[in-house]
Amino acid sequence: MDIQATLNKYKASGNFFDPEYERDNELLSSFKASFPTLSKDQVQEFVNILNTASDIKDTFFVADMLYLYETFSADLFEPLINAAIDFKDPSFNRVFLRPCIRVFGVKAVADMLANKFNSGDIVRKLGVSNLLYHLRPQKNGDADKLHHAILKRAAETTNIIELYHYKLSYADRIKHSAKIPNNANDLVTLVKGNKEYEDLLFNKLGWAYKE
Repeated sequence: MDIQATLNKYKASGNFFDPEYERDNELLSSFKASFPTLSKDQVQEFVNILNTASDIKDTFFVADMLYLYETFSADLFEPLINAAIDFKDPSFNRVFLRPCIRVFGVKAVADMLANKFNSGDIVRKLGVSNLLYHLRPQKNGDADKLHHAILKRAAETTNIIELYHYKLSYADRIKHSAKIPNNANDLVTLVKGNKEYEDLLFNKLGWAYKE
């Protein structure tokens, strides 16, 4: 069975994230049994899906499949990291990150995230910060470059939405003159009426608007 046929059956089944929850998925397992090692063409097809998919379920398929492989090409590393950063749900963004941590290690992942953070716009910076909880176990300064980049940005920015997100991971390390909201409801209340903040929170970051 080729990748596209397997992808179509995967989406039709509605069985997403089985490997994450350590559940057997016969369809994915069958593909892995047929292709114990991914060919260059298969790797490129996975890369193309991650880079161009209009349906997020297509990218779930790639992540779920790669959970089953003990190793895979470094060509998939950056597309998976980009998918993790861009995915708005801070719980399930981990499905793109964990295969990378397992294959390439925490330090390589953290260093790439630091580079993405430093070069990204505010939406991408917050996408990176949403991954901090899943970046573990950390040891021997694995993520020092990333922590330094985020804390440096936190000291420089006055954007209250940014500061709120950074505070979630660094509550005891962020010192700022602005009053940073303690919870999501307080943040939503604070930004209402500020068009720039409303656009960032509700449109670009996808938060639900509350009357």
